[in-house]
Amino acid sequence: MRTTRESTRQRGNKQQADAADTFRRTWGLILALLLLPPLSGCPEFNTWIGGRFNRPVQCVISEDATAHEIVLHLNENTHKLRGWKTTHAKIATRGNMLIPKVDAMVYIQTPRNFRIVADGPMGGKEVDFGSNSEQYWLWIRRNEAKQVVVASHDLDPERARKLPFPFQPDWIMEAMGVIDLNPDEDLLLEPGSPNSYMVSLIAERISPQGRKVRKVTVVDRRTGMVHEHSLWDSQGQLIAKAVLSQYARDDSSTAFLPMRIDFDWPQANLGLTMLLADVQVNPTSFPQSTWVLPSFPGYEMVDLNQ
Repeated sequence: MRTTRESTRQRGNKQQADAADTFRRTWGLILALLLLPPLSGCPEFNTWIGGRFNRPVQCVISEDATAHEIVLHLNENTHKLRGWKTTHAKIATRGNMLIPKVDAMVYIQTPRNFRIVADGPMGGKEVDFGSNSEQYWLWIRRNEAKQVVVASHDLDPERARKLPFPFQPDWIMEAMGVIDLNPDEDLLLEPGSPNSYMVSLIAERISPQGRKVRKVTVVDRRTGMVHEHSLWDSQGQLIAKAVLSQYARDDSSTAFLPMRIDFDWPQANLGLTMLLADVQVNPTSFPQSTWVLPSFPGYEMVDLNQ
């Protein structure tokens, strides 16, 4: 009996040891797979779902894509966007023009029509930025100078330097997603940091102020979407930046549109965050007054063309 009990106990100990060894080897394998670095290119996001590793997500833009191919891909989305509008946006500012989060209406129509009108918490307009085919304007209710600035798109570079901040309508339209990138532009393709899926398209341009600027478009290869637009002066100082995030797909047009855009003009100590909701893509019409310069009683009209 003692021998039988000892044999049974030994078998039990061996089974426990085998089970413990199997447990260690199984979890060792799982941890090794979880900690395995991603393959080159884009397959990553290996996730444990339903007892098996889910298929890796592939990049929309391949690792060896050229600058020209990336531009053509981005323009495919732009071609689906002739314009958009929403009356349910939120806008908040930072820096010199401090305005709390307020309701806003945003209207965009290619190539140069846009309007951003923000209302204060107690009613009445706080901000009115607009552009049509001929001119653009900037009005801020809390502007101490009590002025509304107006300028034409072909404004002389010397006069353009009088703008309160480096406002560039064409650059804003690019950030809004309704202006094609030029596939024939001489672009430098610059990869991001190691293990980064961001790539930069870099172009040398001349600003409305007549100065050389560097335009940088940062693209996320995983999503195939623009992550950031930025402008840099010849000294390497940031002029303006727009970070695009929270993309959503419009069912009717199949176009993707960022639901959040963060603008920054650091040299003017000015920032603006725009949150979008209930966006109507490619509306059949806009109110006729949308692209017309309004009057601003009590504010001096400063036309930089004169």
